[in-house]
Amino acid sequence: MTKIKPPIRLMTPEEMRSTQLINAGSVIDLLGVVIPIAAGRSDQIHVFKEDAVLYVLSINYRFEYAGLEVFDATTGEELESIFVDNEWNLKGHFGSRWRDAAPVTIAKKFREYLS
Repeated sequence: MTKIKPPIRLMTPEEMRSTQLINAGSVIDLLGVVIPIAAGRSDQIHVFKEDAVLYVLSINYRFEYAGLEVFDATTGEELESIFVDNEWNLKGHFGSRWRDAAPVTIAKKFREYLS
């Protein structure tokens, strides 16, 4: 799992209409493939790639949630996702020092819960 830094931007008005969103979501532009992601504006976003799989980790320390989305890196198709909210659940999944864990560690731990 290698960390990459693809361009991440807010959706254009046209993209918002096609996805029927009221507020602009974020998208990743990866080699000509536009991938909508479920990250909020105040989330820390970390992107990892392994073979043809893209892992997008969104963490919000203020609102105490984290999520991992898994995409086919060539088509942008979402394969799986997982989301954990509140301090109690985060500690249960990642330990009491989850805030100190490296993003790659959280992403790898999330992968254990996916099929």
